[in-house]
Amino acid sequence: MLVNNIHPPPEIDEVLDSFNSKKPMRDHNKCHAYKIFRHSVAKECKRIGEFNAIFIGQATNHLWKTSTIQEKSEYFNLAQRIKSH
Repeated sequence: MLVNNIHPPPEIDEVLDSFNSKKPMRDHNKCHAYKIFRHSVAKECKRIGEFNAIFIGQATNHLWKTSTIQEKSEYFNLAQRIKSH
């Protein structure tokens, strides 16, 4: 199931490597919880063979809205760590 593979969030090094490999993240302050969450959802969708960007966006929105405060807080904490990295 998709949700089982997006909580907890990835390790900080994985996020930094992924973001920097596509387009260098010059400003870590622009990294926020939802962006990291979307990265996790997209990665899991691609793992199961789903590449449709619209579907991935809709799945991200739905999963974010239905995630618990605790699940979201893990992404907020990771974003804060990246901002101070």
